[in-house]
Amino acid sequence: MNEFSLLSRNFVLVCLSGFLYFGSFYLLLPTIPQFVAELGGTTSQIGIVVGIFTMASVILRPYFGKQADGYGRKKMMLLGAGFFSLLFVLYGQIQQVIPLYALRTFHGIAHGCYLAAAFAYVADLAPHNRRGEVMGVYGVANVVAMALFPAWGTMIIATTHDFSQLFLYSFLTAAAAFLATCFIDEIRPEAGNKQTISIWAVARQKAVMVASLTFFAAATLYGAIITFLPVYAPKQGIINFGVFFTTYAIFTLISRVLAGKLSDRYGRRKVILPFLALLAIAAFLLPFLESVEMLIIIAGFFGLGFGAFMPALNAFVVDRTLPHERASALAFFTSFMDIGITTGAVILGIVGEYWGYGIMYGVGGCIICLGFIGFSLGSKEAQRNI
Repeated sequence: MNEFSLLSRNFVLVCLSGFLYFGSFYLLLPTIPQFVAELGGTTSQIGIVVGIFTMASVILRPYFGKQADGYGRKKMMLLGAGFFSLLFVLYGQIQQVIPLYALRTFHGIAHGCYLAAAFAYVADLAPHNRRGEVMGVYGVANVVAMALFPAWGTMIIATTHDFSQLFLYSFLTAAAAFLATCFIDEIRPEAGNKQTISIWAVARQKAVMVASLTFFAAATLYGAIITFLPVYAPKQGIINFGVFFTTYAIFTLISRVLAGKLSDRYGRRKVILPFLALLAIAAFLLPFLESVEMLIIIAGFFGLGFGAFMPALNAFVVDRTLPHERASALAFFTSFMDIGITTGAVILGIVGEYWGYGIMYGVGGCIICLGFIGFSLGSKEAQRNI
């Protein structure tokens, strides 16, 4: 492990797999509401189609993490990526909304399977003294995919109006992710540790729970910003709000790598807490949004904060769990991203509807402050595993 290189075959392939896998996911993300509408679906049915995918992934992800701890990371990554790619073939056969519910459920299950094992695989590859850096670099694959593939998917539908073509590209991209995964080496669980600890025993560990709730706080703000900024910015007289997402992506890419190294050198808390504070500042500035320049500043703060604290928080969870419970812990922890985004979109959306978007983002900032306080008080115990 001391000879680990970012250019090693396994790490390059797992990053390539992640980039392609998330790419296939992001191809469909902005276009699935249009597909539901074309099938004659209502607004509420669009919400169900989007939400049921997330629900299936969140509920079963800890279970798949336990299986990855017991039987190996690669096996579960192949299972998830394989089914994820094959299910794209069935989208073209859907003629009504109701059967789409079942397909989205199975797709969410496959998604949870891949993610649970992939994060653990990367954590296993990383030497303890480079863990934040390695997990940060792996996260770049997701960010780059998010920057490229939604625009591609939107362009396909805008220019061709052909969903079958979109599903074909999604299938081919996911299949390429499966192929890349085939060539990585398996990381096997330690002998004698197979399935000796329950999912909930891992989840109840103080460090895992504290990190998960902190992640939930940040993801709640993320959900509110991503969902409602396209509505809020024009109300503030800013038509070209797309600059927010471009700036966010740039600063996220920068901070993912640099902050991971900083957390390896100076400790996780010394990175997580300041960048959580930066997220709170971004949230508290949003009610005062009145110009493109201010929007760019907020996007920079948000990108730096979210991009930096995520790999450090991931590494924090790995530091404080044992190898044979690592996938279970990371699966439980990462599920709070989806739960938080949903909470931000739904619960904070209600706040915005009744009291205005300024109040909504102020509440989001307060939630970040609670996450800051909770992590500051709950993360002081010594590391269990480095």
